[in-house]
Amino acid sequence: MAELHSLRLKANLLVDGVNFEPGALDEVGTLFKEQNHGLFGWDFANHKGIDLPDDFMLSDGTVTQFRFNPSSSYTMLVRDGELVVERSGETLDSVSLIPRPKYYDSVTESGAVMRQIAQIGGEDCFFVCYQNYCSHFAKGEECAFCNLVSTKKTYDSVLTRKDVNDIGEVAAAAFSEGMCEHILLTGGCFSRQKETALVADIVQSIRSALGTAAVPGTILPSATTNEDDMRRYRDTGIGALGYSMEIWDEAIYKAFCPGKAMNTSHDAFFNAIGKAVRIFGPGNVYGVFVMGLEPRKSFIEGVRTLSAIGANVVPFVWSPNPGSMLEGHRAPTAEWYVDTILEAAEIVCESGTPSGTANHCYRCDGNSLLHDALRLKGVT
Repeated sequence: MAELHSLRLKANLLVDGVNFEPGALDEVGTLFKEQNHGLFGWDFANHKGIDLPDDFMLSDGTVTQFRFNPSSSYTMLVRDGELVVERSGETLDSVSLIPRPKYYDSVTESGAVMRQIAQIGGEDCFFVCYQNYCSHFAKGEECAFCNLVSTKKTYDSVLTRKDVNDIGEVAAAAFSEGMCEHILLTGGCFSRQKETALVADIVQSIRSALGTAAVPGTILPSATTNEDDMRRYRDTGIGALGYSMEIWDEAIYKAFCPGKAMNTSHDAFFNAIGKAVRIFGPGNVYGVFVMGLEPRKSFIEGVRTLSAIGANVVPFVWSPNPGSMLEGHRAPTAEWYVDTILEAAEIVCESGTPSGTANHCYRCDGNSLLHDALRLKGVT
């Protein structure tokens, strides 16, 4: 059972990041899962050439993203033979790293390194960014919090475009290890028609590789209000559909996401999510937000509005990523995040919207707090 202490500690570790002592992470990249920067870089400082954990677990099983910050007051170290997180000499919790998948060092029949195609997010999520590219960067209209392009340039640890058959082959290898429960597919912004066909082909490739009629998990394509596209996504056998709305407050959305806002307005996002709920069913659609860029009042309004129509919310905790336009800024306090997410969890529970954990759960990633707050209320 999750504990409030863990929720608060995770919030602090996401907001302030974590440093580490020599020897604490020596087996990352061999025995334990390392960052492969499949999409963004979430650390406070770049660390090219140094293997750091993608995520880790607190003592109660709370999955927490590792956000490296050499200036953080939180430190991961070995104390009396146990890996712990300390602050000012006080041990806050024992932690454990996540085993490294065996397939990370394998190659596909075409010769591609498997970890450069798909990674494991958290404990159990097969993650693929099918195209590490966003057209908004070319015009200087990228989202202010996004560092997709700079992350690719800094680490170059994944393939920009992935072959559909390779993705299926990697999925078969990953699921055969028994550590995957869900998949998560996403990509940069590009032609809707091409993306719809590409995503359908990818899910079909995964289904064929796994020998299943359906795939538990979520796709996060560019938003569309075209119901035929939504039905095509549903008919692939994927469990859920999500749209990255980013920010509920319309004015702040336009300011922070200029390129995306020109293509998809606030109202268009809301209409798309509503249509998707009717097609995929309540609980099987997500509105994805970057939490911490707008006031608590408007974020809560978004949670309440989407929950009322049967959609779920995935709110990622914002950090000022290196290479983004907001690099060097500060996120709200951890206390703000905890208080806000506890209110959001109350709203979600009262709405009666199904939890959606069959397609995305607290083990899938460590950069959101809502699943953890819901666990406090018995929702797993």
